[in-house]
Amino acid sequence: MSDNKALLGDYEEKPDIWASAAHNKIPDDAWEYQIRKSLNDAAYNGLDYVPYCSTMPVQEHCEDPKFMWKKKGTK
Repeated sequence: MSDNKALLGDYEEKPDIWASAAHNKIPDDAWEYQIRKSLNDAAYNGLDYVPYCSTMPVQEHCEDPKFMWKKKGTK
């Protein structure tokens, strides 16, 4: 463990793109999500529509997230 500390120096672990935006809800105007939900199609059933922070460096609390389809059950 001390070897890792020496390699990383003063590096502080920051939130990842998913955790930073996780507090956001799917907006009502997310038309693709709303259509797929109403059709109950394969993408809606097999994928999650999740927010992510697209800014670099990743902010602690992303207020303007983007959304993407991601396989259910993945991190």
